[in-house]
Amino acid sequence: MTKHLLRKTHPRKHKTPAPAHRTVTAKLPGIVIVIILAGIPFTLGKYIEFNTPGPFDSGSYVYSAKHILDGAEIGVDEIPSAQLGTLLVNMSGVRLFGYSETGPEIIQTIMQAAALVMMFIAIRKLYGTLAAGVAVIIASVYLSSPIIAKFGNVKEQYMIACMVIAASCFALQQVGGKWYLAMLAGGFAVWAPLFKPTGISVIGAIGLFVLLQPLLKNRTWKQTGTDIALLLGGAAASLAPLFIWIIGWGIQLSLPYEFAWDMLTKALGPGGAATDTGSYVAGGRAVISFSEQWPRVLRYYGVLILPIALAVGAVVLRIGKVVISTKTKVEEKQANTSDRFVLLFALWWLGDMALVWVSPRSYEQYYLPLNASAAMLGGYLIGAYWEKTSTTVFKRKWILTGLAGLAVMLAMSWHVFFGIGRSPHSAFKYSSKRRGYSQKLREASQYSKGAKGSWEVVADYIRTHSTQDDKIYVWGWYPGIYVKAQRFSPTPRAFTAAMHTQQPEEFAKMIKGLIESFKKDMPKFIVDSRKNHIPLERPPHELWPKVPKGFLGTEKGGFLPPDKKVIAAFEKSYGEMLTQRFGKDEALRFAAVKGFRDFIMKNYRIVQTIGPHVVFERK
Repeated sequence: MTKHLLRKTHPRKHKTPAPAHRTVTAKLPGIVIVIILAGIPFTLGKYIEFNTPGPFDSGSYVYSAKHILDGAEIGVDEIPSAQLGTLLVNMSGVRLFGYSETGPEIIQTIMQAAALVMMFIAIRKLYGTLAAGVAVIIASVYLSSPIIAKFGNVKEQYMIACMVIAASCFALQQVGGKWYLAMLAGGFAVWAPLFKPTGISVIGAIGLFVLLQPLLKNRTWKQTGTDIALLLGGAAASLAPLFIWIIGWGIQLSLPYEFAWDMLTKALGPGGAATDTGSYVAGGRAVISFSEQWPRVLRYYGVLILPIALAVGAVVLRIGKVVISTKTKVEEKQANTSDRFVLLFALWWLGDMALVWVSPRSYEQYYLPLNASAAMLGGYLIGAYWEKTSTTVFKRKWILTGLAGLAVMLAMSWHVFFGIGRSPHSAFKYSSKRRGYSQKLREASQYSKGAKGSWEVVADYIRTHSTQDDKIYVWGWYPGIYVKAQRFSPTPRAFTAAMHTQQPEEFAKMIKGLIESFKKDMPKFIVDSRKNHIPLERPPHELWPKVPKGFLGTEKGGFLPPDKKVIAAFEKSYGEMLTQRFGKDEALRFAAVKGFRDFIMKNYRIVQTIGPHVVFERK
């Protein structure tokens, strides 16, 4: 009798039965298979990354981090090109592991691995183990793919890790997880744009999703209010230390999300402030037309056909289910299913797909983010297939359909492993297959055996023929030379990629500032990297130009002789050529570099020509 009363007084709580795909228990062998299949491309990508030194963006982040850690004042002695999040990660990595890419790459590896684990947990909870396995494998393959993965210390990879963890934590909280998962989601989501502004896509997706839930009758307004409070609380808690550091210590950096406010004020009227992001995009748009950009974007979409196809399939399936339920007047119990999260992942993915159009430059790494959101969205399609296979009486036909789909998926991703025959960026046809895992592994293997790029040979020469106190300067976008040489610049801006995109007046002002800095602290070596930058068809502005044989009586051609008449004639003819081919602004930029050219010819001598790079040593 007592036991009976206890049962009536304290009834046992029965959980609502889970959807069919959740009843499929995850067997350990299946999880092991997923770990192996996702781990192989991840490990290959890391092998390539750690054995392929980064001469460009990665080197710039490491350089700024080390310079600041050594006492350079931010905004005065060092003006970093890195966003705040990227800078802080690099400072942590350099402090822990020294003046190299190794530390930041280790942190990047940990963040990426954590993101893949969270993706697996979230998608498994929503759509089952098979869906989680496929999503993680696709994300691992494409986020490490040499076609789009700019190896080294890459801001997009940090951003993507934050976005994946944010979306995963939020989805888990919404299906019954602890409240702190929503705070973690807010904290990680708000950090994504601190690595790159396009990280705003996940914030927009979560925000819209939360606001739409009570309208779709999936959450009450009270629950929605709690969700918003938790997300904002997590965001505020994660940003507070940054504001304290920047404001309390008087650091000369833009406040977190200042770029968003500046862009808003700029959009509202001509009196708004210009931003670095806005100037970057506007500068690119001035030299790259939309007619050149759109086929480039579509070519990259073609390379990423598998994740995009899965994402599109998931969206079409979800719309189809909604339409069918509307026609049959069968009300969907979305609040108790995982289907409603298709909206979250679709909003995020569509944001990533759209944001590649913002910058006209369309570098390959810009296409990394859409693969993560596409993988999570595509998990819905795989989960729906497995649920159908588990419940249909036509099991054999559905299994055969799945095997056929697997074959199609392998065909769609074949080029990722074995290379492509044409550049997605320029449509240039390669002489042989390039940029697949197989080709990049061979290149990385050569690096691991001691092979070096010309920029590394330059850096080794400088390091051998200078002391740690000697300053150097690298003209152009080869910051990796500083890192490899273990040397610093006497200027706050140690490198530039804006040779063809800055306004001529700003460009001239920058050149003047460089020369003034050099007069105070003369670099022992100056390197003219002679790197073609955006737009690629324009020649770099050389510090000591070369002329063809027979030019104004020169016997051998080569470097411009220190003859005033020859120099004046060259500058006149070269300026006219630039005006005719590229417009007046490009000729004005060439004229702006004259002071730098004169400074080099007067104070330096040519000591090395290695590949495209010319090394000048102080006389």
